Amino acid sequence: MGNHDLVVIRSADGRIVADVDPAHGGRVAQLTVDGCPLLIDSSHPDAHEPLGWGCYPMVPYCGRVRDASFSFDGRVHRLPASAEPHAIHGTTFDREWRTIESDTTSVEMRTDLGRHWPFRGRSTHRVSVEHGALVMALTVEADETMPAMVGWHPWFRKPERSPIGLVSMLRRDDVGIATTEVVDRPSGPVDDCFVGRFGGRSNDTDEFLTMRFETVSLLLASDCSHWVLYDEPTHATCVEPQSGPPNQIADDPVILGAGESLSRWFRIGVLPS
Repeated sequence: MGNHDLVVIRSADGRIVADVDPAHGGRVAQLTVDGCPLLIDSSHPDAHEPLGWGCYPMVPYCGRVRDASFSFDGRVHRLPASAEPHAIHGTTFDREWRTIESDTTSVEMRTDLGRHWPFRGRSTHRVSVEHGALVMALTVEADETMPAMVGWHPWFRKPERSPIGLVSMLRRDDVGIATTEVVDRPSGPVDDCFVGRFGGRSNDTDEFLTMRFETVSLLLASDCSHWVLYDEPTHATCVEPQSGPPNQIADDPVILGAGESLSRWFRIGVLPS
């Protein structure tokens, strides 16, 4: 990946810089705050392509889909088994997104859902720097009736400790798919889905997930209802807001009719230095 692929946006005061990569999944390739890089980028030795780096949109499904298949409207549809034997993280993370517009503080990108998704539709991802935060807005639009989800998968460099705020965890079954049973979060690293709304509607820290790095503190917020926390790796922690739990398109899908859309936002706020 060369620098010519990137769209660089930054805050007016220069504190926040985001390298956005439309050619590689429409992702934020790097987020830098006060000169400190916060994401695992493609040059990291543990950045496995294409799922293991940056912050990429997950669409039209998030997380695992059991056995890489789902039934809809009387038909069984197969998906790529990108996390054998399951499908994972949608069909656009390895696609080139087309830049619709960009300036010094924002970029908007679009792609169709690709040949691996059995329904016609498209997604738009807008990334901007505003009011001391990186803000992402993701929309999936249906051209025909279909199930849909949206979310993000940020690979943060290892913070000082696991994010604070995630408590209500969904128990996983014996093949690693989240169930609907809410259990307490165990001690130690997890790879699990949590239920919780962190909408950032006030200055109360309970409205955010908080992360602390050596020199930077972040406040994460989203209008998503579910969050997957993956902090088992020694080099990274993933905090993934999703519009629903893994396997939702098979278990209890949100259905879009032709011409309908689903949108969510994700805000990575930076505390004043």
